[in-house]
Amino acid sequence: MDAETQGNILALQGELSDLKIMYENVIEHSNALEEDLSQANKTKLKLIEIMRKYVPSQLYDAIVGGKSEASTKNQRRKKLTIFFSDITNFTATTDALEPEAMSELLNDYLNDMAIIASKHGGTVDKFVGDAVMVFFGDPEFINDQEHARRSVDMAIDMQLKIRELSHVWVDRGAPEGLRVRMGINSGYCTVGNFGSETRMDYTIIGGQVNIASRLESVARPGTIVISGATKALVESFFDSQPLGEVEVKGIHHPIAIYRVILPGETRKWEEMAEVTDDAISLHGMRLERDMPPEDRRGAIDALRKVLDALQRWD
Repeated sequence: MDAETQGNILALQGELSDLKIMYENVIEHSNALEEDLSQANKTKLKLIEIMRKYVPSQLYDAIVGGKSEASTKNQRRKKLTIFFSDITNFTATTDALEPEAMSELLNDYLNDMAIIASKHGGTVDKFVGDAVMVFFGDPEFINDQEHARRSVDMAIDMQLKIRELSHVWVDRGAPEGLRVRMGINSGYCTVGNFGSETRMDYTIIGGQVNIASRLESVARPGTIVISGATKALVESFFDSQPLGEVEVKGIHHPIAIYRVILPGETRKWEEMAEVTDDAISLHGMRLERDMPPEDRRGAIDALRKVLDALQRWD
């Protein structure tokens, strides 16, 4: 082998060695990029899962699926069913418990309420302390009757769950246990993103929201009060008891209200006959010849209360 050929072979071997080193560097760099990409994807997925906890599940799905635009221009008028709830005497209960115990009980309660809302397809708008706000009809729309029915079904499931939780609250030192007022109304609201381009909330506003909040405030502990608008949508699914009418600030007409009869519960006739020192109020009392025996006894007791008051006035 002559010197020229030998030199060419050595040069080729050198180039081959350089190519091998370059290949190994490329493979190493590629593996590093793949690892960085994998780590970035893990971080992204972790952030997405964290985001899921801060927005309603339906809105999360719409954002991730590219169906919703994060803009304050994304607002619309829709008929919704709105739910509000509030724990009775929450301040007194807070004073009776250590902060750590109260925080644990409240978080467990809110978690159970959120699970029930999700089960029925409700959009959890917000938690404000112990208060819960849920609405039906956006971002997923079915029909007005179905939204109202699901809302009342959800409220009933919540009240039944609250009965179980109340025993736990008593055991943990809450003297009155856990009792919750609930109000439901159906009507047109403005729904969408409100706020600034850098910080916005997906929520609803309007007079119908105020009505739902008002119904929650007049409900007795452990009861569900619905408006006449909601009752018209669900009267074929649930029994209810008339409670008269209430005035709502900003609404120029009184709102008829009804108490949903919970499973295993009869009409509370004593609530229909409200007696004070100065007045007697009868809320939607209707007596029928073929009424059940338990209703007949309840009506008799309510009427006796009214007669006793009238006699005292004499």
